[in-house]
Amino acid sequence: MKIFLVMIALLFSSSAGAFKREAAFAGAANWTEFRQYVLHQQQEDERTGIAYMISGAIAAAGGTIAYQQSEEIFSRTIFAITSNLGLAAIGLGATYYWTGNELDSFYYAIEGSSLSLAERNEVLQRFLYKQQEEKRKAKWIRVATHALLAAANIYGATQEENKEISSVFYFLGGANALLAVTYTF
Repeated sequence: MKIFLVMIALLFSSSAGAFKREAAFAGAANWTEFRQYVLHQQQEDERTGIAYMISGAIAAAGGTIAYQQSEEIFSRTIFAITSNLGLAAIGLGATYYWTGNELDSFYYAIEGSSLSLAERNEVLQRFLYKQQEEKRKAKWIRVATHALLAAANIYGATQEENKEISSVFYFLGGANALLAVTYTF
């Protein structure tokens, strides 16, 4: 049973970084609206970054202290994972705070140019079209990746003789199959 719980913790710790927040402007190709959206997103990225850094520091410190005080191997493993997730959250928060999102570079390149408002709107329209195309491709890559992971884990479960390990493989296969289905929406 302990191996099952460790595998669940590892699944969630390894997929924590996979939930990358993508900025998506859903409005019309209007530079004025886009500008307002980007400036608002920058404020949100800074708030989000600070929140991740604070909660990550608390988790890292708490996990480290608890790890050092615990003697049981399962508890130590969970606390080590908690500490690692906290450190990852600090890095993610710093990324949000200091680098923002993928729209920032585009915004500053166009905002600092000598393009007219009509030209900015045209470039924005082309950018948004290309961005939608890339997101659609990325979605189907995620679907295929999780479907392959599901198939590999379910196959592994059918080949494994140890029932505890087999149930871990079935769990991972089911979780990845569920992720594959959810990415189709």
